[in-house]
Amino acid sequence: MREKLLRLLKFVSIGIVAGVLAGALAGWVVAQFLHVPLVDAMENFRPATATHVYAEDGSEVASWAVEQRVELEPEDIPDHLKKAIVAIEDADFYEHGGVDPQAVMRAVWYSLRDRKFGSRGGASTLTQQLALNLFLERERTIGRKAKEALLAIDIEKRFSKDQILTMYANQVFFGHGAYGVEAASQLYFNKPAVEISLAEAALLAGMIPSANNLYNPIKRPENALARRNKVLDRMLEQGFIDAEQHAEAVAQPLEVALHRDRVASGAYFLEEARKEIERRYGTNTLYKEGLQVHLTMDPFLQELAERSVREWLVKLEMIYLGWRPPPNVLETEGVEDLAEYQHRSWRQLELAPGAMVHAVVVEVDRREAALRIGDHRARLDMEAVKWTGAVSMNRLLDVGDLILVRLPEELPGEAEAVIPVALLLEPEVEGALIAMDNQTGAILAMVGGFDFERSEFNRAVQSSLQCGSAFKPFVYLTAFQQGYSPADTLFDGPFLLPDGTGELTYCPKNYYNIYYGITTLRKALELSYNATAVKLQQLVGSEQVVATARRFGISTDLHPYPSLALGSLGVRLIDLVRAYSAIANLGELPEPYFISEVNDRDSRPLERFYPRLEPIMSAPVTYLALHVLRGVIERGTGNSARFLDANLAGKTGTTDDYSDAWFVGFSPRLTVGVWVGRDRKAPIGRKMTGAKAAQPIWNEFMKGYLESLDEATRAEDFSVPAGVVFTPVDAETGERAVPPCSQMTTVVLEAFLDGTEPTEPCKEQEISLRELPWPFQLPFYEPKPGEPMPDSMAISAADDRLKPTPTEAEGAAIAAEEAAGVGQGEGER
Repeated sequence: MREKLLRLLKFVSIGIVAGVLAGALAGWVVAQFLHVPLVDAMENFRPATATHVYAEDGSEVASWAVEQRVELEPEDIPDHLKKAIVAIEDADFYEHGGVDPQAVMRAVWYSLRDRKFGSRGGASTLTQQLALNLFLERERTIGRKAKEALLAIDIEKRFSKDQILTMYANQVFFGHGAYGVEAASQLYFNKPAVEISLAEAALLAGMIPSANNLYNPIKRPENALARRNKVLDRMLEQGFIDAEQHAEAVAQPLEVALHRDRVASGAYFLEEARKEIERRYGTNTLYKEGLQVHLTMDPFLQELAERSVREWLVKLEMIYLGWRPPPNVLETEGVEDLAEYQHRSWRQLELAPGAMVHAVVVEVDRREAALRIGDHRARLDMEAVKWTGAVSMNRLLDVGDLILVRLPEELPGEAEAVIPVALLLEPEVEGALIAMDNQTGAILAMVGGFDFERSEFNRAVQSSLQCGSAFKPFVYLTAFQQGYSPADTLFDGPFLLPDGTGELTYCPKNYYNIYYGITTLRKALELSYNATAVKLQQLVGSEQVVATARRFGISTDLHPYPSLALGSLGVRLIDLVRAYSAIANLGELPEPYFISEVNDRDSRPLERFYPRLEPIMSAPVTYLALHVLRGVIERGTGNSARFLDANLAGKTGTTDDYSDAWFVGFSPRLTVGVWVGRDRKAPIGRKMTGAKAAQPIWNEFMKGYLESLDEATRAEDFSVPAGVVFTPVDAETGERAVPPCSQMTTVVLEAFLDGTEPTEPCKEQEISLRELPWPFQLPFYEPKPGEPMPDSMAISAADDRLKPTPTEAEGAAIAAEEAAGVGQGEGER
């Protein structure tokens, strides 16, 4: 009975195979006369390709894709890679016309024997696989196979074998998001496909049936090695290589690793560009159409900006705020086995001398802690934590603590060596920086926070924050436009203004509650006197100040409150940098942009961005503000930048309770703005003014920028427009400084609009004003029990009491703080 069934099965099988062959023959005949419309699309078919992003110098800095793919031309694929693919996937590729009858017969036989269609596979040629990848769903049905065969035959009619093989090589999936042989070569070998060896080509060819990761060299290296050698055996059998080449290739180790694109710097910049491209062109085009996006990013300045921000924020907390316990991954992340823990920053870990990296504590005793940094071991001794004041390591750290450490300047040569590291403190304080080209508005560097992996929120463009005294230049610009000069004087003293209810309760307060009497507008801005700024705003009109700020590009909501002069309303860092850039440009406002050009995959331009400057204020009037802002650095609140050998101007900014610290400044070519603070409104720390908390970042960035320039460029000065004249004046009174006055006071070469400069010499009798008890100080308000503390920038009318200049001891203490960089005479709150 069993023999009869086998004979019956044999006859049925022969009949079915004959039917399939007849069907295939009929399909071939039909294909000669019928046209498959789907194949028409292949004439212009372009596979989904990554968008590539380039910096200002042409270097590639990122790519964006759903499928990481780089499309190659036939000549860009090496012959040994083509032969390896043919050898393992379709040995008769160059002989058949799209369908291999022998393979079909073999597949049918196995399907009948195993009682399952497609149980052994193997019937599809490369051309059929290409048709499947491009046009069909992956379903195991006879109908799908028939469509696949017809499509393959029509494809063979229209395209050469080399074209078909190239399309296949560009389309196939190689695991880990890599599509096509070029992306796979870059991912696994870190080199283009044209440079891979015979052994590497065989490895890629062997990976092609990789949907189940069976031959993935990262996850299953033994399988991948055996599969590679099988490909090499097939190549030898088919005469593609000789015995010597075979033996040499088989002897090669795998030597494979994941080489993903690593964003070394510019993560916040790149994310802003990605969002803008997606907004303009759509998600599908962004990820699949192979755009070429050129940015204004300067790689040197971008790296300098990130280093300046990160290094200072760490230093700020270590020096001024002190040690705090780090997070413990055993508690916060529920990690059970530290050997398996992977921090987000280790995914693309590259150890560099002196770099800051995250480490997890795996062992700790009284004198030492053992750490893990990815796959590397590290060691922390007591000398490396000395700054914390700890006397015992196990009182400072626990197993599972996630800490920030600095690598040594010389890394051990052996891969297994234990790396000695120094303990740092990951900051909770955040920072942001923008650097803009004055003449074009091009953003050359952008930092939106301490760590993009920790927080993608871009504080440089998304935050609207109080900028403190950095807003004051808009008040002075308004005044200069109305005819005031830097040498005009106001009385810097306490005065009352109505609050929202009409009561006279608002009193602008200077730093330390110290007031300075009659002062020039120059000195008031250089030393950031609050009372004078608010009084000047009242004189020129709050609505006019709002209008000036609007003209200079401030886009956030502004209201004509008295405290507007002190930066009490939120602004964006990018807007403030743009506004200061307009001052550097003598009244021409640049339009910021960070994408310079967008091309299609064939380098044809889709969009180009050009500099745009809008005249918003006359050059002579704007120059008066510029000239005063130079004094901020020469002798004012920004004087810590005096060591920079260049012509610079800028302004500090500090908000109430020291919650936000700012410094925005510029050279003739570049404007740079820095913000430091916390995401939640809270003090940075005691006396954390703009000069102390933010300006060190600006100083460090400008130092690196200026050192990169040639001597002539570094020495460039600001242009003086027609209509501006200079006259020496008494820095205290603003009067023309001629003998005998010039021998008794500090002389400033002041800028005036032509025709407004003082002509009369100073009056000696008025010098006696300096003998009056100025400065004087208001007492700090102390509320009665149960009474709420008022706003720190206001005191009630009942507390409008004066007291004399601080005692000698008090004055010495204030002077010591200023010398240490605290306040530096800054009148900001």
